[in-house]
Amino acid sequence: MSTTSILPTNREWLRRLISGRPHQVIGGTDNPYLRRWYLIPRNPVLNVYLHQFLRSDDDRALHDHPWPFVSLILSGEYDEITEQGTIHRGRGSIAFRRAEWRHRVQLTEELTTGDLGNGGGPVVRLLPCWTLIVTGRRSREWGFWCPARGGFLTRAIGPKRFVPWRDFGDAGCGEVAS
Repeated sequence: MSTTSILPTNREWLRRLISGRPHQVIGGTDNPYLRRWYLIPRNPVLNVYLHQFLRSDDDRALHDHPWPFVSLILSGEYDEITEQGTIHRGRGSIAFRRAEWRHRVQLTEELTTGDLGNGGGPVVRLLPCWTLIVTGRRSREWGFWCPARGGFLTRAIGPKRFVPWRDFGDAGCGEVAS
């Protein structure tokens, strides 16, 4: 006799998905950068995520990813900053990326009027963007690509140096002493 069961981890995954609460919030709950929902249980072969970008990527350096991925913009738009230039991506845009692809996401800004009754002036707000992400198998550690150490010319045109994501944090590319 065969039975179907949901493992405890899958049961919790399903409960969270049905509740509408994200499985992961990146950047803290006070000022989140990204909310992530796992549309299928996480596994080592292929993952499907729903992302809600609420802030732009850190502008101190481009980053790469631990897996190859496909991204589809469902709602909103952003500029993808790369070493080759800027690509504007809007709803329906599909991008196929190797894990080593270096980029950062810059959300679109909107100028709104503040509460003029309280002396508020114009306010710039970032427009959220929703994407569907399908990843392949994890193939590497991901991180940030920082300017080479040295003088101005070396930093400007020298080779980039890899900083693993765990080491980037507040110190970034080394702008802040540890």
